[in-house]
Amino acid sequence: MLDSGESQKEVIRPDFNRAIMIDFQGAKITSDVGFFLLREIDHRLKIIDPMQDCLDDLRSPSHTKMVRQRVYQIAAGYEDCNDADFLRIDPALRLAIGKDQQVGAGQSRLSRLENDILGNAVGLQALEATLTRSTGILLKRKNKKRLIIDLDSTEDPAHGKQEGVAYNGHFAKNCFHPLFGFTSEGDCLGAKLRPGNVHSADGVLEFIKPMVERYRDWFKLFWFRGAAAFAKPEIYEYCEEQHITYFIRLPANENLDKLVGPHLNRPAGRPPKSGTQVKTIDLHSQVTRGFCCIPSIHGGKK
Repeated sequence: MLDSGESQKEVIRPDFNRAIMIDFQGAKITSDVGFFLLREIDHRLKIIDPMQDCLDDLRSPSHTKMVRQRVYQIAAGYEDCNDADFLRIDPALRLAIGKDQQVGAGQSRLSRLENDILGNAVGLQALEATLTRSTGILLKRKNKKRLIIDLDSTEDPAHGKQEGVAYNGHFAKNCFHPLFGFTSEGDCLGAKLRPGNVHSADGVLEFIKPMVERYRDWFKLFWFRGAAAFAKPEIYEYCEEQHITYFIRLPANENLDKLVGPHLNRPAGRPPKSGTQVKTIDLHSQVTRGFCCIPSIHGGKK
């Protein structure tokens, strides 16, 4: 029987074969063996270990075990720190984070880790670097020639008085308003937590510039896509300076409606068998600088 940290009790060994051991102690079991897979991926790609050189805390020389425990718990679906109070004795988690026979951290220690160590500028930079390492390794393995950055914001509902929570009129709720950058295949390139009442494009240039600097030379084609909230002259100018192909939806406005209105009429006769007709309209010569953000508009009409 393998020792998994259980308290030792008296056992029975029959005389006919002393190699047999009988006890009345149930073996330690786990329903989260996936912790081992997380540790194997972490070990091979060296995602979390480099954080120990970035974090600063006088109480402990190393926090990688607690950081690893917190990350693994979240990945396994245990997002609440309170879950650590029973997971800390789980044999799979203890082995995965390198605790062996010792118990893991409880809720109070993980909360102090998040608030005091990871909740400052140095800690946030270390977490961002961890995300960057994991994404960079993934992009290199895929070996693509084109990178498409999809930028968007969303609401993160909140029900308390946490710092940064505010009422957002668009979402009609109290929330945070985070900003995300993903590849076209759904790989996360970056995330930024923002107050709930900021505009969708708030801080967007400071958000995408590090991505451009990091990945621009990796790909032959570099594209940027955004919703109408990101239709800002400063974003167009930045993309043009960096030679980035960009696709940004134009917000509805009277001038645009006048230009495209004549082209939205249904053509005479029956519709084509495909059910969809696409017309490309060149508006470059019809608009002034500051209005046009793309050289053509594509519209479909059944």
